[in-house]
Amino acid sequence: MHSKYGKYTLRTLLAACLTSASLGAVAATYPTHALKFVVPYNAGGGTDVLARAVAQGTSKVLNQSIVVDNRPGASGMIGADMVAKAAPDGYTLVATASDTHTINPHVYPKIPYNAPKDFVPVARVGYLPYAMVVNTRLGIKDIQGYIDLAKKNPGKLTYASWGVGSSSHVAMEMLNVNQQLDVLHVPYTGAAPAMTALIGGQVDALFVPLSLAKPNADAGKVMIMGLAAPKRFVDAPEVPTMVEQGIQVIASPWIGILAPTGTPADNINVLSDAIVKATAIPEVAAALTKGGLEIAPQNAKDFGAYLVEDYKAWGDTVHAANIKAE
Repeated sequence: MHSKYGKYTLRTLLAACLTSASLGAVAATYPTHALKFVVPYNAGGGTDVLARAVAQGTSKVLNQSIVVDNRPGASGMIGADMVAKAAPDGYTLVATASDTHTINPHVYPKIPYNAPKDFVPVARVGYLPYAMVVNTRLGIKDIQGYIDLAKKNPGKLTYASWGVGSSSHVAMEMLNVNQQLDVLHVPYTGAAPAMTALIGGQVDALFVPLSLAKPNADAGKVMIMGLAAPKRFVDAPEVPTMVEQGIQVIASPWIGILAPTGTPADNINVLSDAIVKATAIPEVAAALTKGGLEIAPQNAKDFGAYLVEDYKAWGDTVHAANIKAE
């Protein structure tokens, strides 16, 4: 009897030890070392600043360091391609935006990866409320005034962007397609030169992040027509959306994190939860809002569903406007 219970106890203890060891191994599986956020844009740019704030917060939640690696070039495709071909282990991610992931595939005929197939969503952080601004000499005060002016003068008004196929370009074409406007596109090499051209009167209109539009509007240099966003921006509640004004145009690029396809679901979920929690850290939220981001986090599942809609929305405009880049 004694030996029987002794044997049973030994087996029980052994099983308990194995279970404990197994759970410990699972708990220590991810992340066990530093992660890398590849930012496919220049250091110091808008997306880079936001990505670094997210990395800092996520690092605190995970208690693991996160290295931000800038790999700009080819409209973000160099950095994105690097991550698409990285080991799918959850340690190399891309911190990117609509421009690279859901616009470029429709605009560029030759792209080194398949955006919908080569990446899996991790988390959306939020979106950049885009504002349409016009030169003050046009003498209009709202979006309907602009639309009426454009329809009375087909082919005569102009708008700037920071490049063919950029979110700024496609956002304006979303309005043009929606309202059947004939307006001439004038591409520039960046948001700053485009804004300078608008203020100087070389062009009539421009879509830019509200964080760039508002200071110039407050200084009386441009007029804001409205936000192409789902709702008013928390830091500028006085600026109305286009939807509020009866114009169904929403064109505000998202900022989010993606991983190479094949990354273990458990790792994705751990990181997704950490990023969502990071956006609620006061200092991280303050940095994101200061950077012009509307904080609207989505976990991996919800971000995935959103990406399907976003991919189609931008793509429909690109094809309707026949936008092509070489």
